[in-house]
Order: sequence, then C-alpha cells, then structure tokens
Amino acid sequence: MGKLSLILGAGAIGLAAFLGAARADVGPNPKLDPDGAMFANVSISVADLDKSTKFYQALGFESGDVHALPGPVAKLLGAKGADAKLDIKFLKRDGVVLELVHFTPAAPMKASEGSAAQLGLAHIAFRVDAVDRVAKLVKDNGGKTLDAGRTKLGPMDILFATDPDGTLIEIAGPAPKS
Repeated sequence: MGKLSLILGAGAIGLAAFLGAARADVGPNPKLDPDGAMFANVSISVADLDKSTKFYQALGFESGDVHALPGPVAKLLGAKGADAKLDIKFLKRDGVVLELVHFTPAAPMKASEGSAAQLGLAHIAFRVDAVDRVAKLVKDNGGKTLDAGRTKLGPMDILFATDPDGTLIEIAGPAPKS
C-alpha cells in the first residue's frame, strides 16, 4: 500500500472526525495543539455497531453519530470484498475518544486473545470505584470477565475482561478491605 493511499485514508478519517466534532462534542477535538498535533482517538473494529455502542455506553461513554466513509477507505483499513463499506461512530468519556469501526461485510476475525503477546493495542484500561460493580456492567452488556487472572497489585484490585468482540479491557479499583 502506497504512502499516498495511507495519507488519503488518514485524511478521510480526519475529515469524518472533524465533521462529527462540528455537530456534537463527541468526536476528536478539531483544534490542534500549539505544536501542530494532538491525540485524536483509539479505534476498535467491531462486529455489531449497535451492540458495541450499548456496551461502551454502559461504561459511561457518550455516543455520537454514525458516519459512512467511502469504500476506498474501507479497503485501506483492511476490508475484503469489492463492495466493502465502512461506518464509524465516536464515543467519548473523560476526554478519551473511542472510534468504533464497522465493516460491511463484517471483519471475519475476532479480537486476539492475550493481545499484549502481539504488537498493537494491548488493552483499554479503566479506573473504577468498585471492580465488582463494573464487572457486572461488562457481563450485562455482552462482555466477559476473565476471573482467573484477577489479582491485587498493592492497593489495587485488577480484573481483565473483554468487550463483545473480545477486545481486552482492564478494570482496576481499590482492593476490598479484608
């Protein structure tokens, strides 16, 4: 894939982010820092946009609008098929923006297990007031908790979980008093 294709794809996603941010304060901030750059968002490929939106909303994210991006951008990001389509939706919490990416036809592979064992995104981390409360939200909204790996690290209780597509999530909060 050529450098120009990557630049055009990034530009299309940036434009969608800017348009989303112009309509609602959910997408990435369209203003750049004085150095001419800024952190925009983390993208997660999802099988079902509505199900994943509901999952992240249960974790306190505000949801924005869905934006359709052109087929060439879908191809650039790895979609298969001549008629590939790409929809994105931004969600925001605490200044952090998640971009849910949905291909039609849907991406054929699930999120990797043990994602820190391969290069790329390892996990998304949340600091919470009560790990058990958030673990219930995860399970009630299509995710799974990985109870065997629950651990205490100093004053923190740490539990890993997954979203509906298997993206690894760390949930950390104060350890219960014994």
